Amino acid sequence: MPTPLSRMLRPYRGLPASVYVQIVCSFINNVGGMSKLFLPLYLRENYQLPYSQIGLLMAFYGMGMLAGSFKGGSLTDRFDSRKLAVMALALSGLCMLLLALQLPVWLFMPLLVIGGMADGGFKPISQRLALEPCAPQQRPVAQGMLRVAYNLGVAIAGITAGFIAAWGYQWVYVANGACALLGTLWMGWSYRRLGERARPREALRAEENADLPGPWRDRMFLRVIASLILVTVVFDQMYVTLGLFLREHYQLGPQWIGYLFTINGLMVVGLQIPISRRILRWGVARCIQLGALLTGFAFLWLNAGQGPVWAILMIVTLTLGELLLSPTYSQLVMHRSEGRLRGSYLGLYNAAWSGRSLIAPALGTFLYGHVGGPALWWLCALAVCCSTALQHAPLRSMLAPSECAPSGQRALKSG
Repeated sequence: MPTPLSRMLRPYRGLPASVYVQIVCSFINNVGGMSKLFLPLYLRENYQLPYSQIGLLMAFYGMGMLAGSFKGGSLTDRFDSRKLAVMALALSGLCMLLLALQLPVWLFMPLLVIGGMADGGFKPISQRLALEPCAPQQRPVAQGMLRVAYNLGVAIAGITAGFIAAWGYQWVYVANGACALLGTLWMGWSYRRLGERARPREALRAEENADLPGPWRDRMFLRVIASLILVTVVFDQMYVTLGLFLREHYQLGPQWIGYLFTINGLMVVGLQIPISRRILRWGVARCIQLGALLTGFAFLWLNAGQGPVWAILMIVTLTLGELLLSPTYSQLVMHRSEGRLRGSYLGLYNAAWSGRSLIAPALGTFLYGHVGGPALWWLCALAVCCSTALQHAPLRSMLAPSECAPSGQRALKSG
């Protein structure tokens, strides 16, 4: 007789083995990525660097992340994704171990670029390994599980790294580098044990798809990516200008930022997979559009009144948008790249997510300083309206029933 636990876990069983391997390795990679939030403190206290130089070094890491996100995906079109994933995670671990050494400051620049490329490149490679073996109906659930692994990595990294940093910031990178290298060994062993069952599906031959463009010549897809960039720039204001607004307009202490992010994390862990299971039933295009609108309009709660309740309503609404966007955009990319250069599509998609860290902070703080917080939140709502208008026609075209294969792809209905 099935127990309540077995019934609860039933929807998450039966996925390809590569999904579970990548969930574990994505968790390890995200723990290591989050530990780099301690890097400014490490550079300040150990090297007494000025703030401007610390910011420049962190920008090099961001540029490496952006380049790695796109290049890591495109490399999977030519090389075995399993080997690339092992190499990327191993390189990330080695870079973290080197960060713990008392290196000359000038060496941090290439090291952070390489580390950023390894961390950024691992994401599209891991996503392809997890999603490609799945049937279309399984992909939202697999992506939801990856998203939960990401958020658990973020939460656990903040706690564990904070404790380890008490002994010295360098030990944060020793611990995370060692975990990444152990994860690399386990991933390599897992794929050797699984053998051919874990081999990624071979792409269709080039001559069979000569008429299908790559992502840079796919105008419909580029319009969706442009709209995604608008949404991510708006979404990133929760990390950039939200804290300033809560402090200056609501007179809330910094602990409230922690409370709001805790609510966000708990909602993702608790609701992401149940929502992902229903995405195909609701319609991918409908969920993308609704998720974009929720993301931008969430900030308008901050203009509705003053006090913690409005901030809580904002983070709940914003998180609901996030829960809809993550599995649906990845499902759309996997569908659109069927029989094409899938790695390049995934790379461009992940680069759009990573690139927000180069645009959103500067743009958000500039607008906040010139027009004020209340006007900025209205601009966020306007931006997502432009985003939904921009991607409306591409979504209808890309998800039209005639575009879908008859064996299961009809579940991608635009609603």
